[in-house]
Amino acid sequence: MFKRRARLLVAAAGDDGRADRVAELAAQDGDVAKWLEVRPRPAMGELAREDLDWADLLVAVDAEAAEAMPAGRPPGCRPKYWHLPPADVLQNAPATFDEATHSALTCMAGGMRMLARMDAEDPAEPQ
Repeated sequence: MFKRRARLLVAAAGDDGRADRVAELAAQDGDVAKWLEVRPRPAMGELAREDLDWADLLVAVDAEAAEAMPAGRPPGCRPKYWHLPPADVLQNAPATFDEATHSALTCMAGGMRMLARMDAEDPAEPQ
């Protein structure tokens, strides 16, 4: 069974506020917060080694950030790409951005819940 929440490090190509908003939304949703710990970073190109060592998943919120992901990630830090709306949507239609983000977060939390359930159902010893 999982001993801790999955650690997501979230970044866009630049500091446009989207990574911060993803972390805010994750913290506001009790079910998501139960399964995921989300940390925002200002920009993909500004990640420190300590960030990558902490993270289970490095989440890029746009294609440009996905391309800028550092190649030298630790083995336990897997890349993930979420196609979230651009920063201007966050400014002009925040509900649209929030909806897309909520969908990505709940999908990931649901996956974690399913893995934990499968793990709990596995017998301790072969029968």
